[in-house]
Amino acid sequence: MSGECHDEVCITCSDQLLAMVVSDVDVPARIARGTIDGADVEVSIDLIDGVTAGEVLLCHGGVALQRGLPLEVGA
Repeated sequence: MSGECHDEVCITCSDQLLAMVVSDVDVPARIARGTIDGADVEVSIDLIDGVTAGEVLLCHGGVALQRGLPLEVGA
């Protein structure tokens, strides 16, 4: 398993979306920083406009694919 695999699931070959809570957005770089299950992560936000801190993004393979609901991460 690669360093990005966890819980016996590889993010590159599963259909799993991971909920990320955004803490910071680098608009020029099109990157959001935040946490997934308590771990610090960075994801590309090329597919989503207007991302702001506090939002929940559903991510796969280091890319934010859509916005999520706060309930999806227990917030």
